[in-house]
Amino acid sequence: MVKKNQLTMKNTLMRIFVVVTLSIIIWNLISYLSDISSGGEYSRINHFFIAVITTILSVILIDFARRIDKISWKQLNLSPIRTNILSFLVGLILWAIPALIGLVICLMVGWVEITVKTDFNHLVLSLLILFITVFLIEALPEEIIFRGYIYRYLNIWFPHWMTLILQTLLFSLFGYFIGAIYSLEQLLFIPGFAFILGYFRAVSGNVWTAIGFHVAIMTATQILSRLHDHFDVSGIFTLQFLAFILLPSVLSAIALDFIYPKHNWHKKELYL
Repeated sequence: MVKKNQLTMKNTLMRIFVVVTLSIIIWNLISYLSDISSGGEYSRINHFFIAVITTILSVILIDFARRIDKISWKQLNLSPIRTNILSFLVGLILWAIPALIGLVICLMVGWVEITVKTDFNHLVLSLLILFITVFLIEALPEEIIFRGYIYRYLNIWFPHWMTLILQTLLFSLFGYFIGAIYSLEQLLFIPGFAFILGYFRAVSGNVWTAIGFHVAIMTATQILSRLHDHFDVSGIFTLQFLAFILLPSVLSAIALDFIYPKHNWHKKELYL
C-alpha cells in the first residue's frame, strides 16, 4: 500500500498527468474508431459497441494504475456493491425529481413544447439501450477516472474544496483535448458539469452518486435530440438549461447537504 509519506507532490502530479494523458489518447482513439465504423452516420449498434470498448479500456487503465500503487478499488471510493447501487440510485433520483419539476414548469408556462414522434414500445427500448450506452461510454469511465482515481490522489495533498476546483480544471482540459468543447455552450457546460459531479463525489464520498447523476442527465439530453428522432422539441435550450441542468444542480446540492450534514470541506485523505 502506498502511504502519503512514501509519496511526493511530484510523484502525485506525475501519476495524474499520465492517467489524464492516456485518457485523452483513449477517447481520441475511440472517436477515430467510431468515425471509421459508422461512416459518419449515427448507428445505435455501433454506438453501443464503442461504449463497451470505452469502458473496457478505461477500467484497464485504472486497474493498471492501482495495481502499480498496490491499492484496492475500494480505496478509490468504490464501496461494496450494495452501497454502490444505493449511491447510484441516489444520484439518479437527485437528478430525476428536480428535472421532472423543471419539465412540468417549462410545459405549463409554455416555454417548451414536446411532440412525441414514435410509439411507446419503441421509445422505451431506445431509452433503455441509450441508458446503458451512456453509462458505458461516458458516466462510468469518466467518473472512475476523474472523480475516482484523480480526485483521490488530489485529495491526499489538497482539501476537498481545492480538490473540487482542480478536478474541474483537469476535466475541462480533458474535454478540450478530446474535442468536446466545440461551442460556447459546451465551454460553459463542461466546467460546470465537472464541478457538480465533483461536488457529488466529495459530499457523498462515493463515485457512484456522480455516476448516477451523470448517466441520468446525459440520457435525457440525448434521447430528446434530433439524432434519435423520437421527439420534436421547441425551446430545447430552455429545457436543457433550466430543467436538466440548473434545477437539478441547485436542488441536488441542497439535498446532499441534508443527507450528508457532517461533510468536512477541509479534510484531506491521510493515505491511499
